[in-house]
Amino acid sequence: MTDTISPEDHFRAYMAAFNASDWAALSDFYAPDIRLTIGNGTELIGRQAIIDFYTGVKSQTRRTIKVLNCFSDGPLLAAELESEFLALENIPDFTSRPLNKGDRYYINSVALYEARAGQYIRIRAAVMKREYRQAG
Repeated sequence: MTDTISPEDHFRAYMAAFNASDWAALSDFYAPDIRLTIGNGTELIGRQAIIDFYTGVKSQTRRTIKVLNCFSDGPLLAAELESEFLALENIPDFTSRPLNKGDRYYINSVALYEARAGQYIRIRAAVMKREYRQAG
């Protein structure tokens, strides 16, 4: 992150890379030793572990994240996020709950991001709301 871009705009660029599944760009946002705790409590350590996890999720679902609100103070950024998962196939062991092809799963979450030298070093997410919509 440079002085010419705000932490909030940097974060929105990160979300754009995530939504586009631009793994090369996305990995540049992560410090090599990043620690990510996702909404179900699973901890992923290292940028490759995060990329591998989300590559798997996005091979089974079309996941998009909308930034509802975000603000920063120093190296910390807080964000309110709305995620949608559209199942591309039957997923009996999906991380949140079993999904059938065409099902939609929505999550509203709050996440805290800690940055150093323009890269995220720690991300912690908590789910505030879950909504499931069956296909058909």
